Amino acid sequence: MQPILSANDLECRYGNRVVIESVSLSLLPGEIACLLGPSGCGKTTLLQAIAGFQPLASGSITLEGKTISSAGAMTPPEKRNIGMVFQDYALFPHLNLADNVAFGIQSLGGQERRARVAELLQLVQLQEYAKQFPHQLSGGQQQRVALARALAPRPRLLLMDEPFSNLDSALRRSLAAEVRQILRAQGTPAMIVTHDRSEAFIAGDTLGVLSGGQLQQWDTPQQLYRHPANIAVARIVSDGTLFEGRVIHTGLAETPLGKLELPHQGFTAGEQIRVFVRSEDILPGDHPHAVLAHIIEKTFLGDRAVYKFRLPGGNSFSTSLKAAHHFPADSTVPLRLSRPLVFTTHSEDRSPYQKVQAD
Repeated sequence: MQPILSANDLECRYGNRVVIESVSLSLLPGEIACLLGPSGCGKTTLLQAIAGFQPLASGSITLEGKTISSAGAMTPPEKRNIGMVFQDYALFPHLNLADNVAFGIQSLGGQERRARVAELLQLVQLQEYAKQFPHQLSGGQQQRVALARALAPRPRLLLMDEPFSNLDSALRRSLAAEVRQILRAQGTPAMIVTHDRSEAFIAGDTLGVLSGGQLQQWDTPQQLYRHPANIAVARIVSDGTLFEGRVIHTGLAETPLGKLELPHQGFTAGEQIRVFVRSEDILPGDHPHAVLAHIIEKTFLGDRAVYKFRLPGGNSFSTSLKAAHHFPADSTVPLRLSRPLVFTTHSEDRSPYQKVQAD
């Protein structure tokens, strides 16, 4: 299957400052991708470059095999047939819902236009609100109207810039799932920019992690979580604590959280490693590789409890464990590691995605 969108070795600048560097990615027909990363990492700039609002310093962008941006030429945004949903919805306050949705399809005949509006309002489950105005709706409803309006002209690609950031966390997750279903129903490929990994995991078939203006990894949500390319990706897609370690011999390393059986070969005795430990990587209970950790603080959260531990070497860290374990504060608990993420110090900042591209 040929990609509908391809970005090839993109670079974007603001003056002399490089904001996007050496970014390459592709999007398949019907695919939903999420660009995930912290504020200032370049993800909105990348979205604007695809939309046609940001020029390229180098590289090219193709849509359905046609180059729409390069360092020397740009197709105007209005001629790309790319839909855009903004963070603040950008609905027209003086128009009702039906007229907002119809705004971009005035070229259609009246009957066809009304049918398309009715179809989309039903799709976003707002058909009963057609005559209401944006200020009469909740934030989630306004976002669904903005989505319907963007889909009305049947764009070849839909771009969404932080579409759920104005909503509370529970509604963000719910709406992310709804948006995924709506896009699936229309068969519209989309790229969604977000800093919230829950939204990205829920909505995206593919996730791209941006850090420092570079695409660190472009993969499925499962692959990013289980096999992050580097520590930067691990920190963005999950919560955890980074520990230093040292390889004792092939297959075994020493860490502040006890001995660790290494997940693969290729380590040499004496080599320094870094271990990114998430809550699911910690197992309480007696074991030859366990260390005794002292509980400094405990916070009960219902199904889980957050513990702050002090380790024998003096390090302290916080993690959550299932509340069923019920360890009291000021007690000592044996802890061991189970399959944490291991990075060698000489390769921790490299991206396998970039390496694959270079090969």
